[in-house]
Amino acid sequence: MKLETTILLSLLTILLLTNIGPFIGHASAKTRQSDRVVLILLDSFSPHYMAMYDLPNLRKLSNEGVWYARAQGVFPANTTANHTSILTGAYPNKTGIPNNSRYDRSIDRLRSPLRDIQVPTLPEILAEHNLVTVELAHFLLEGRQAISYKEHGPANFIDALETHDPDLIIYLDMNVDTQGHRRGPYNMQEVLSKTDADIGEIIDYLAKQGKLEGTTFIVASDHSMIENSLPETTPKLLEDLKRAGFSVATTNQQIRPSTDLVAITAGSIFLYIREGRLDQTRYDELLAFLKAIPNTDVFTKDELVDKHADPYAVGDMVVAPRPGYVLSSGSGGGIHGVPETQHTTLFLSGAGIREGEVQGRANTVDIAPTILHLLGLETPEHMDGEILQGAVPASLLNWRSILGL
Repeated sequence: MKLETTILLSLLTILLLTNIGPFIGHASAKTRQSDRVVLILLDSFSPHYMAMYDLPNLRKLSNEGVWYARAQGVFPANTTANHTSILTGAYPNKTGIPNNSRYDRSIDRLRSPLRDIQVPTLPEILAEHNLVTVELAHFLLEGRQAISYKEHGPANFIDALETHDPDLIIYLDMNVDTQGHRRGPYNMQEVLSKTDADIGEIIDYLAKQGKLEGTTFIVASDHSMIENSLPETTPKLLEDLKRAGFSVATTNQQIRPSTDLVAITAGSIFLYIREGRLDQTRYDELLAFLKAIPNTDVFTKDELVDKHADPYAVGDMVVAPRPGYVLSSGSGGGIHGVPETQHTTLFLSGAGIREGEVQGRANTVDIAPTILHLLGLETPEHMDGEILQGAVPASLLNWRSILGL
């Protein structure tokens, strides 16, 4: 048995030295596994859409790759915070982008849109290694070392590939979100058919050009969506707070020296306590008032820190409906920004990806380090995410550990 083990280890060592010799000599070197990565971001694409609607091209990609059945976005489940984490591999407590908008305590004003990302994005990291990124219609990447196209779609994708031969293409389709807000998550076939057909045209082009085999696809959403007509828990919360003696502002024009709270409503309600306005007694009264609301959770500092949010930036208290509820009912459209919509779509397919598997947990912050891994780059220290080892072959570092090197 000892001889057989020695022979096996010797053979594995020879294999490693033959194929990944540069790694043995240089601890930071990696082997590139993909000619190009195509990151397709479908804003608000709920994972159950794959079963609800006829989407042959997306279904083929997912069936041939690895699907993450329990993929999650960051808190809160709103667009700007989650896209920032996808593009940086970092949680909102590092990126400086807590939500779609925020109350800036330093200037006593609400701010939107938020674009002051505090850590490097994927295009900036790739540029440091002389790799090329093209982005199609991504609102966060202007001036961040990417070649930009104002619109997504097959025509611009093909032009980008033929003109720039990029290592990474970031393709953002916001139409799914627009339609979902307008009509809710159960009236999506028309827009999703167009989205799926566009992706099919891209795949066909790559196949005809002989480039499909070397391409990795990552399809992801930033959050999902639920119908806004669910039972409501607190339809007049801001008015109730005022009646309870708390002065609340929802716009910059409403902020006065006497204002106690600044509120942002985005699925959940994000409450900021203005400097010096509430002592401990009043804080406790506020918290007790909010916690008495049925079918609702109230997240304060410790819970928000546990969710990798920054309470200074996202709000001192966040009021969120529990699954199956909304704070205030609508008339048939869709919403996100509640914990239930942190469930996202994520699957990988193509070059460097395992075939036909289903995995469990993943997070939007795992996408960026996985892209870098596929392109042969190391994960920077600022990234919180991890390489999706359930989707890509075991890393070279793992092989070295197995062999005791």
